[in-house]
Amino acid sequence: MKYQVIALWLVCSVARAAGPLVGLEFESERNNNSGITNHAVDIVPGWEFSEDSLINRVELLIDRNRDTRADADGELAKENKLFVRIRHDGDFTDTLGYYIRGGVGRSFNNQRNFNFAYVEPGIEYKLAQRWAWTVAFRETNSIDSVVDQMNTGEVSANR
Repeated sequence: MKYQVIALWLVCSVARAAGPLVGLEFESERNNNSGITNHAVDIVPGWEFSEDSLINRVELLIDRNRDTRADADGELAKENKLFVRIRHDGDFTDTLGYYIRGGVGRSFNNQRNFNFAYVEPGIEYKLAQRWAWTVAFRETNSIDSVVDQMNTGEVSANR
């Protein structure tokens, strides 16, 4: 809960400009295979391109997350990720838009380390010029054949 409060507080003060940007994200993810939910706080430095470009952003995602419930041994799984992603944005209306993003990265956690990639289509509701709520589906696959790293659904508050 303390991560949620901190993330929501910081999200409101994210510095972002045309060109370089720094974002902060809070994510709540549920793995469709295991049913386990985790919460993540992400710092996202990157570069934003013009709205008419095919690629609107390139970002380095620095992620820290942990499961919301303990495993059979009473431990909460923790994970750190470094991930390079690209993003394309579009608008349906002034306040409703879509995005498609994906990329490759590395996960470091207390169970196993692995390389992974994902593709994520999402819909965003823009609350302000630089702040939106998003709902997305993320298809994640391990690049180096680690099992149980597939199909996570995501609901997140971004920038």
